[in-house]
Amino acid sequence: MSQDFGVVNSPGEGQSSRILVHMLAQFLLAVRYRKNVVIASLVACALLGGLYFATATRFYGAKAGMLMMQTGMDEAGLVAGQFGEQRNLMKTFESVVSSPRVIEGALERLRRAEDRVDLAGVPKERWVHVLRGNLSTKVVPTTNILEVSYQSKDPAVAVTVLNAVIDSYLTFLDQTHKGTAGEISRVLTKERVELAGQLQQRQQELIEAKRYFGDLGSNQGGEILNPVIKRAIYFTDELNAVQRQRIELQATLAAIQTAVRNGEDLQQHLLSVAETVGRELLMESFGLGVEHARVRGLVQEQLIRDRAELQTMQGRLGAAHPEMVARRALIRQAEEYLQTYETQSADVVGRMQRAQIGPLLIHMVQQKLSETLTQENALQAQCEASRAEAVDLTGRLATLDVLEHDVERLRNLNDVLTSRIASLDLQQDGQEVRAAVIDQPMVNTAPISPRLPRVGMIAIVLGLGIGLGIVYVLDILDDRFRSPEDMQHQLGVPVLAMIRQLPTTETVGLDSLQVHVAPTATESEAFRTLRTALALADQDLNRIVVTSAEPGDGKTTVLANLAVCYAQSGKKTLLVDGDLRRPGLTNLMQMQACEGLSTILRSDDDVAREATAHIQASGIDKLDVLPSGPRSANPAELLAGPRMADLIDWAGTLYDRILIDSPPALATSDAAVLGRLVDGVLLVIQPDKNHRRGVIRAVESLVSLRIAVPGVVLNRIGNEKGHGYYGYGYGYGYGYATQEEPAEDALAGVFEDSSEPPRPLATSPGVVPRRVA
Repeated sequence: MSQDFGVVNSPGEGQSSRILVHMLAQFLLAVRYRKNVVIASLVACALLGGLYFATATRFYGAKAGMLMMQTGMDEAGLVAGQFGEQRNLMKTFESVVSSPRVIEGALERLRRAEDRVDLAGVPKERWVHVLRGNLSTKVVPTTNILEVSYQSKDPAVAVTVLNAVIDSYLTFLDQTHKGTAGEISRVLTKERVELAGQLQQRQQELIEAKRYFGDLGSNQGGEILNPVIKRAIYFTDELNAVQRQRIELQATLAAIQTAVRNGEDLQQHLLSVAETVGRELLMESFGLGVEHARVRGLVQEQLIRDRAELQTMQGRLGAAHPEMVARRALIRQAEEYLQTYETQSADVVGRMQRAQIGPLLIHMVQQKLSETLTQENALQAQCEASRAEAVDLTGRLATLDVLEHDVERLRNLNDVLTSRIASLDLQQDGQEVRAAVIDQPMVNTAPISPRLPRVGMIAIVLGLGIGLGIVYVLDILDDRFRSPEDMQHQLGVPVLAMIRQLPTTETVGLDSLQVHVAPTATESEAFRTLRTALALADQDLNRIVVTSAEPGDGKTTVLANLAVCYAQSGKKTLLVDGDLRRPGLTNLMQMQACEGLSTILRSDDDVAREATAHIQASGIDKLDVLPSGPRSANPAELLAGPRMADLIDWAGTLYDRILIDSPPALATSDAAVLGRLVDGVLLVIQPDKNHRRGVIRAVESLVSLRIAVPGVVLNRIGNEKGHGYYGYGYGYGYGYATQEEPAEDALAGVFEDSSEPPRPLATSPGVVPRRVA
């Protein structure tokens, strides 16, 4: 049966977990093999951790809690909706605590030398950096509580420094919010001073006019009937109203610009903008116009009526009545509409970040201020023109009346400014952001660093990590197979047998063959295991080439002992030394002077006649040997010729088994040439010697030429535990009968009547009983 012998097949998705488990198992074996490295790493890290714990500087901590409150949110929330802005403010408060300005203020409060223990030996320009490094802040989740902590070399200093930081922070908040109101107050005060000068000038003119004309404050019962004078008075009143509006807009613009520069909360300005610019215009800028509010109001009114009607219907109709069902459906739709409206409104305002609200408010106020100035200029021009007409019409009487109205207008405007400045002064006393210390820092004599459990845990984790990392690197650098399972996984062929290290002998010939000298010895059983595995393979393996990846792997010894096993089981076997370059089998059998394979291949006579003439008896029943013969200058060409194929075909008619010794697969192409003529190539590997890449390359070179590789044989495995690398230990815990039983024939009889094809049997550790894939 033809087989496809692949080296490493790409794993499917179903095999990924098995591959991962296999890799993990191999790594655990590596850790077990090199456990001393891991133990040494743990001990070293433990010693370093203990040294650090004994010599490290002790740090002590102090912690305080502050409750952050913002006033005025309810009123501003009518426009802004209070959509999570407080959470953003808490992040701002947290950042401000460790800001350079607050730290510098704290340093100014630490005047004593004993309060600057942590700054000893540090340049002054780095004091802020050091203090910030020892300071930490965090916001307690779902609360407005800000926790501030500080660590120091002295527990009392930790409390002192933390108190200084909190004091500096509270001072900064007070100055910041009072400074905003003060900026607005200065602008309005300057405006009021200028207005006071105008008022004084107009009052002086009015006094002089009255002194000149006498008491002419009223005419015809105090009523002025001339339309020209009425128009002048009207434009004067309108100018007064527009100027008041301009002053309000200028004050609002200054307040918003100051708040933007200081990074303050802008929600408190939304209400003032709504009053000056117009609530409808502001809501439309957020996508929530008058039409939306009107529709929402209608839906709310209808919802109230539907609920009342449902309450009335419940007394006379059942719950399943169609009218009841329809009314409840209307109520549910109205409630869903209102919920959707609130959600959309929240989303619209929520997406407006501070960086967008500030420029939007400034733009709206500036636009309104520009319109007001334009209107004021127009009214001023109209007022001047009307005043000139009135003067021309009524003379000095109209002038007197205009002066009285100007004085009244200026007085009203002065009152407005005075009231606004007074309200700002009150606002400075009731600041919008308040902070209260709810958890005072206390002296803690227990150090927070270093902590023994933490140091121990870090030492263990670091020791394990370094140890496992070293094991992994050593495992990667070691280019050997870790175990028989690893070899099978990477080569894609089974391990047919594991042959232990044979006793050293100086004899040659048949006396050097373990199976012939000691057939019942433990070492001889591995060759019978190999013979059984080949007999139970999925294909006929009557003609086999034995090779290795490198010279000196023991392929000739394995081949000769396997041939003796076949002969002992009653199989007529032919041993062929196909290594025409370094004929190891010929030397082993002491047939250096005999003609052999090279003679047959160079000859033009009949192959059968030549082979019969040159095949030598081995001295063991049913075992013959064909030596290599004289050295040849072109061994590859001889082996690739037709006479080699004819020789194997002829031998197949006379012998049950044909075993051919070939040069190493990586050294020459002779193994591949011979492999095309036989049933399979058996690769002998010495795990302690062969490198993984070389063995894989040898198997790949054979498989790429579609040469069957039924399996590999592990040679020279040590007896002691853990020998070689990870798992090549070998041994038997039972004895053998003194009489050899032909195992292959006996097993053939067992499976003679079975419909299930025979499978290889694992009789030694490391041999995997699976079909050749």
